[in-house]
Amino acid sequence: MGNSAIQEKMDAARKLGHALAADAGGAIDSVYIAGSLTAGLGNPTSDADLFVLLRPGVPVPDDAGQYTVDGHRVDVERFPLDEVEATVEEVVGFELSRDSLTDLHKLPKKLDFVLRLNSSETVVESEALLSMRRRIADSAAALRRTAINYSAIALNGHLEDFLGAASEGDLDTAAFAGQDLVAYAGKALAAASGDLYFSNKWVYKQLTRTPIDGFPLDLFRHYQRGVWTERGTAAAESLVLFTQTCVAVSQLLAEAGVPLDAWPSWQPGTQGTRLWRNTTFNVLRVSEGVLLHWELNRQLVLKEQPAYVWALCDGRSVDEIVAGVRSLGESVPALEGVTRERVEAVLAALQKRGLVGTAPFSSLGTV
Repeated sequence: MGNSAIQEKMDAARKLGHALAADAGGAIDSVYIAGSLTAGLGNPTSDADLFVLLRPGVPVPDDAGQYTVDGHRVDVERFPLDEVEATVEEVVGFELSRDSLTDLHKLPKKLDFVLRLNSSETVVESEALLSMRRRIADSAAALRRTAINYSAIALNGHLEDFLGAASEGDLDTAAFAGQDLVAYAGKALAAASGDLYFSNKWVYKQLTRTPIDGFPLDLFRHYQRGVWTERGTAAAESLVLFTQTCVAVSQLLAEAGVPLDAWPSWQPGTQGTRLWRNTTFNVLRVSEGVLLHWELNRQLVLKEQPAYVWALCDGRSVDEIVAGVRSLGESVPALEGVTRERVEAVLAALQKRGLVGTAPFSSLGTV
């Protein structure tokens, strides 16, 4: 029943797309369907969205963008072709630096548009549309990096509300803010796995269809649904560490082109003298390296080896961190052949800079 309804919606959109092109007298360059249905994420209540690209010089009409075709609603959006081409170039060519973080906040609408085009179905082809598709396909790694970075910066935007509420013991408000916090962590994981659809709404479907071996999806649900509040404010600290782990792993392994399955463990260690990374930092991938960003406080750029060692400090012993580096070195070129002495030297440097400590850091304590 569900698949039949989806197919009918898609057929209605295809039918309308061909009809609009036939009646346009050459004004339309190309037509495609995009959205959750073409991305394989929608359901029978999802809309089929039709995108119509107009040739240069053709004005965008002011008429309604909703049609009923064979009993199904089809939403139509019309855009000038040259505007879409410029948007594609801007997004695929985007490169983040430590001094341009605010540019990420301006990108979501355009990034969403390009990622929809990436998973779209062509109805009426053109050389221009084909060229944009090739450009997007050739820029897959750059798009993935930008998608992860956007999830990281969006997560950071909800962190302030979360910490403020949790520090006051207002766990209901913290749970509300935490839902978005954890959802964006999940979106970073999905993007790092190559699943680039933009909307948060489908994060559970994305994590299910691109499973990560060893990833605690039940723990993700526990945090995202707010069940953690039963354990009080201490659980809020654990949630922040978990989301930071998700983003750090996504940033590191996606850049290396390594599946997230390679990460040794997603939960804190329990043995011996343990080391903890500073949870006040957001993790971004910039042109200079791995940026640890603490809003209005500190920024540090780490090279690959120190960044991996830092990320592994989630309550693990030195032995566990060394083992983690060696395990990752089997698939991550930057860690190949790294010795215990090198790991210990990096740990000492990280501790000296306040990035790692022998006791858990308190994010709530920074409020």
